[in-house]
Amino acid sequence: KGTLAAYKVSLDKFLTYADEAGVTRAEDVTRQLMRSYANHLSEVLSPGAAHARLRPVKTFFLWLEADEVLEKSPMRRVPMPKLPHKILPAIDAEQVQQLMDTARGTRHPLRDRAVLAVLFDTGVRVSELCGLQLEDVQTGGRLHIRNAKGGRGRIVPISRAGLRHLTRYINTERPETRLPEVFLANDETPLNRDSVKQMLERLCRSAGLPVFTPHTFRRGFAVNYLRNSGDVFSLQRILGHTTLEMTNRYAVLQDEDLKDVHRRASPMSALKR
Repeated sequence: KGTLAAYKVSLDKFLTYADEAGVTRAEDVTRQLMRSYANHLSEVLSPGAAHARLRPVKTFFLWLEADEVLEKSPMRRVPMPKLPHKILPAIDAEQVQQLMDTARGTRHPLRDRAVLAVLFDTGVRVSELCGLQLEDVQTGGRLHIRNAKGGRGRIVPISRAGLRHLTRYINTERPETRLPEVFLANDETPLNRDSVKQMLERLCRSAGLPVFTPHTFRRGFAVNYLRNSGDVFSLQRILGHTTLEMTNRYAVLQDEDLKDVHRRASPMSALKR
């Protein structure tokens, strides 16, 4: 739903721009018009917002080309706004430990600690966490993610420590109810995205930390997975990404991390001194 809404906004904005330029048919859209629109977006929006606004339009015209409505997309050879390269925030193990300690004093300590453990141990999206059902917790340390983005289900491994937090909550603190979801707000209501975000906000403030979102845990999992000698190809499968390009956006290592990886993996280390 969020993707559809974003695409509609982007396409409506472009239709307004094209209409003001006297263009009302897809066949009449030229590369010059698209360059002009891209420049306009770069002038009135930040690079990230301009890029996000133009992506759906580019996708739309590529679809028209693939469906043979147009011979060629007018977006071809139209450069996208350049995005600044920046390292996005990712929570680290020490900060997670602080939150785990703080969660001992909440109204639902086992649930809150299990949420923290699953987010940091598996890198699942908050929607996937909230959609997790009791039957999805499989033997051998696996979680069946059925509500994956794009409708693609997958199996995600969970460590013994993470599974221990999860099963302790299920067996001890989770209300007895017929609801299938693992994480519940009460015996009638499952946790949702907003309630998880609010829970994290409360924990972060109580722990004296910056407010971390569920996505910060996803990035934190990715970075720490690579720090601990995980490979990017298995990370791609765990995160549920269709391309390595998307995985690489999450798994941006600091300079010190690269030094540590190089120290362990350098081919020179096998040579005699």
